[in-house]
Amino acid sequence: MRTFDFDLKALQVFVMTAQTGNMTETAKRLGLTQSSVSQTLSVLEKGVNVKLLDRNVRPIGLTIAGRYFFDQSSHLLSQAERTQRVIAQGCFEQLHLVRIALVDSLATALGKPLIEVVKRRTENWTLTTGRSNMHADALMSRQLDIIISDDALEDNDDICRYPILSEPFVLVVPAHFHLCAGEHLSLKEVKQLEKELDFVRYTQDSLIGICIEHYLKRLAIEPSMRIQLDNTFAVLSMVAAGIGWTITTPLCLYQSGIGLERLKCLPLPITSPLHRQLTLVCRRHELGDLPQQMAKDSCEIMRQSFLPEFEKDLPWLMSAITVGE
Repeated sequence: MRTFDFDLKALQVFVMTAQTGNMTETAKRLGLTQSSVSQTLSVLEKGVNVKLLDRNVRPIGLTIAGRYFFDQSSHLLSQAERTQRVIAQGCFEQLHLVRIALVDSLATALGKPLIEVVKRRTENWTLTTGRSNMHADALMSRQLDIIISDDALEDNDDICRYPILSEPFVLVVPAHFHLCAGEHLSLKEVKQLEKELDFVRYTQDSLIGICIEHYLKRLAIEPSMRIQLDNTFAVLSMVAAGIGWTITTPLCLYQSGIGLERLKCLPLPITSPLHRQLTLVCRRHELGDLPQQMAKDSCEIMRQSFLPEFEKDLPWLMSAITVGE
């Protein structure tokens, strides 16, 4: 992390001088000497390597760079004053800002209900989706506070983890495609499928894509690299259009919104299963009971909205799906 060429005290002196147009008046208001004000401003300009004040006019004016620096300094001082006031009051019943990221497949199922939970416990919040590996990096660098991800950061000891969902990967083909399969596909049938239809991939820079690629290599299946797409809707739309087949998860199916009348969902070979674990992950001791409550509510939402859909349409999946612990 870089060091700065100014501190809040210097910004305060600069802003006050810009407002009063007079170093003597600035010194009086801040309880300083005129010489210390002048020295502070000179050191500040030297540190940022640009002239901020026009000392050739009376009252003292701002340069173009000084005008920008004044706006930014005023904002920083306002935030510092607010921070100092909140700390002094000890008002921490509500968290002041919580930044949350979800895997895309959870946004549809959990987005709105989770936001309601967060609203009750925070003054401000943000919610984003995107790549799980980017979320993990952002959590560790304090750009995010809570993630629900398929990356549980298992090598980090300073992390709290709350299991949300364990689900099997499934094989998906176009609804009209005929497979001579019994209750479970055999590895031989999967390899035959690869010869008859193109494999529709998730991009290999996503965790779900990486996981599926490792699985295929383990089975010695090497589909062509013709189609790589970066989201579940695009992947399953290709399959529904009869272009190819894919491997995905029940939650991804649910999130895509593509009706099961357009797709045929089958279990992977029983000798070679594959599962995905979604976990709520946060840093320890920083967010009170919010992560635990979010995990509890997420599991309840899963039980109420997600599981009934699959119990109705794909009952053979139910024994392989686990919500929470």
